[in-house]
Amino acid sequence: MKREMRQRRREITDPAIISAMLDRMEILYLGINDGPAPYVVPLNFGFAFVGDGDLEFYFHCARQGHKLDCLARDPNVCVTAASFVSYANASVKGHLHDYRSVIARGVAQQIDPEKEPEAFRQAMTCILVHNHRDPADMATPVMRHLQIWRVLCRREDVSAKAEIPPQTATEVDFAPPAGDGTPIDDSHILDMYTGSKA
Repeated sequence: MKREMRQRRREITDPAIISAMLDRMEILYLGINDGPAPYVVPLNFGFAFVGDGDLEFYFHCARQGHKLDCLARDPNVCVTAASFVSYANASVKGHLHDYRSVIARGVAQQIDPEKEPEAFRQAMTCILVHNHRDPADMATPVMRHLQIWRVLCRREDVSAKAEIPPQTATEVDFAPPAGDGTPIDDSHILDMYTGSKA
């Protein structure tokens, strides 16, 4: 069930903007159920919007390991990717910093190359392209020893936000660290403590 974002003015729902944000994020953090405490693994990744706005993340791994043991017990996961910039001694639109974040809950599934050859190829292509590599690299011998997994996240289980929300995909890049000369405005910080959701 999607939770209402407390600071709604920071929320981003446009898939094009979320895609542009993820394009600029290099690490996906995979949160797994590991008994008394979560187990969080940093991964390189790929992604794609599928169907009616659902979001799939893809990652590769070895065929054995603690991560896979945990996923075999409970495939329900949470993933997070984020980026941040500080406008030290400056500001942009009155803010001292900016960030982008995407959090999604989903179910992790291994993609069997025998049963789903096209899905396997597409997932590997997404991973390689996101990591600025040639999709032809999937033909290298080492790739035959990897597992490819997807995390399927329903659109209602995807949450994205920014300190200064971009209005279009072309506005996703952070402003230069030197700032824009706008005087610092702390009202958005005070709103967080006074309960404003605007």
